[in-house]
Amino acid sequence: MLDEERVTSREIVEDLHRRADEVEPRVNAFAHQFRERALELADQRDAERKEGAPLGPLHGIPFSVKESIDTAGTPTTCGMRAFRDDRPVHHAIIVKLALEQGAILLGKTNVPQTLLAPFETVNELFGTTNNPWNMGRGPGGSSGGEAAAIASGSSVLGIGTDVGGSIRSPATLCGVFGFKPTVGRWSNVGARGTLPGQEFIRTQTGPLGRSVDDLSMFMRALDRPEHFARDRRLPPVPFRSPAEIDPTSLTVGYFDDDGYLTPAASVQRAVQETAGLLADAGVTIKRVRPINVHEILELFFSGLTSDGLVTLLEGLGGERFAAPLRTVAMANRAPKHVRAGLARVARLLGETRTAAVLDSLGAKSTHRMWALTERRNQIRREEMVFWDREGIDLLLTPTMATPAVPHGLSHDFTVAFSNLARYNLLDQPAGVVPVTRVRVDETRRENPGDRVEKRAAEIEAQSVGLPVGIQVVGRPWEDPEVLAMMRLVEAHVRKRDDFPRVPVTP
Repeated sequence: MLDEERVTSREIVEDLHRRADEVEPRVNAFAHQFRERALELADQRDAERKEGAPLGPLHGIPFSVKESIDTAGTPTTCGMRAFRDDRPVHHAIIVKLALEQGAILLGKTNVPQTLLAPFETVNELFGTTNNPWNMGRGPGGSSGGEAAAIASGSSVLGIGTDVGGSIRSPATLCGVFGFKPTVGRWSNVGARGTLPGQEFIRTQTGPLGRSVDDLSMFMRALDRPEHFARDRRLPPVPFRSPAEIDPTSLTVGYFDDDGYLTPAASVQRAVQETAGLLADAGVTIKRVRPINVHEILELFFSGLTSDGLVTLLEGLGGERFAAPLRTVAMANRAPKHVRAGLARVARLLGETRTAAVLDSLGAKSTHRMWALTERRNQIRREEMVFWDREGIDLLLTPTMATPAVPHGLSHDFTVAFSNLARYNLLDQPAGVVPVTRVRVDETRRENPGDRVEKRAAEIEAQSVGLPVGIQVVGRPWEDPEVLAMMRLVEAHVRKRDDFPRVPVTP
């Protein structure tokens, strides 16, 4: 529309501002809005277009970024009071590149305190972000504000970060599209974390949007020589256009239950129906059973808590943990013998998942961390051997185990992100496509066993109408193949009556 002069950048930005005036009092997706600067940039972009100046691929297109990503002159807090006056001098590399390609920065979106909450986005600085589909539920995290802004219509394109599903969780819970690239595909310089020096599982910046084409456009626009020149940690791997790939030539493995926590009926149906749609489209589909499921989640928790939360506590500077984080934080800070005792009791009560998490928490010796790192590397090799043996190019999987979680119910439900965190530890590209919404007959979980399943049942109750997505996973560095398959899925599910269309009015 911009190229055809059917609309101006100023008109787009003004419309987004009007939409934010309408929905932000209820959603609270933004931590900061740069309204005056965005309008100035919009006028500048419109003038450049009229003058016939060389235009970047994002010229005149608005975007927003997660609060934990540096923008010059605005505090980057990660939702922690101790950093409320920390004003970076420079933009993050990914933000600078987007601006150089003509994009217009609308603002920064809200995050949960410490960035380590996968279901809710709440902190004392910027308050609570609500899910636009149901104000009583969280939008996911930690890119929760970003997904909520896109879903509610106050942004159209965004950048988040993902260390344990932090792009994909809010994308699926808010009914938008999100993509976690292979680590190193985009620069992470200027994308803050709350565990500096922790590289057992590395975070990765990535895009969120309203379609796969949005994500692919953003990925292609920022696949530039300047990216590698400014961050020499990035291997100069060209990003092929997903449109050049024939997804029907690829073999897709799928599972609807990884054997760890049975997903909600709506989540399982989403995977099953998507597998059927792909088969009808000519894709070779094969049911598989994932390997190392329990161990991967235990390694995830072991690695992220290996310092005994000392780094996180130093960063908080005495601030109390927000409610969604308190249960895991308290368990991690308990003495080793106390955690061991709690784990034994949990096993006696049949709470094997809780016991395994308790066993994985706490500070580790250097010797133990080296052993964990070697096992992580071995598991990554085993995963590729598994893919070769099964003859698959991609995986179709569940996302979160349930739809969006009511505020206040996430503090002891962290393990429900197992299907997302798995591919952070394995370092494989993965994206989320919204495909359906919860039906009336999918809100009851039969015979829940331990406390995790009982919490899942509580969450699934009264969840009718909430969006549900699927996840597509690829081999390392085969990011375009993932996006190509996501695009094929989208082409089919958009025709359905129960496709979760956005923007939604809260």
